[in-house]
Amino acid sequence: MTTKRRNHGRAKPPHSRGRVKPVHCFNCGRLTPKDKAVGRFVVRRMLDAASARDVAEASPVYGAGFPMPKLYMKQRFCIACAIHSRTVRARPVEKRKIRHTCKVPYRPAAKK
Repeated sequence: MTTKRRNHGRAKPPHSRGRVKPVHCFNCGRLTPKDKAVGRFVVRRMLDAASARDVAEASPVYGAGFPMPKLYMKQRFCIACAIHSRTVRARPVEKRKIRHTCKVPYRPAAKK
């Protein structure tokens, strides 16, 4: 039988693990296998710009040049929510079997 994707939509090798713990979708709460869920690492400010300015003026620590703490979150989405929110997009049939990796920016070698 033909396969739609090379990895069957999972990150699990074929003969490695029998079961993977499910995780909750960040958007809808649906349980999805951890290796199938679409994960995104998000770094956000804890305060908006106006509130951060007020805190920096009132606080001796943050007013002296120390950075404000940030909120680090690992968001995991089910496939339906990831496609609906355009976190990932459906690819053409020919490109579905290609493993998509992050693009590394081109950096020319430093001249000596």
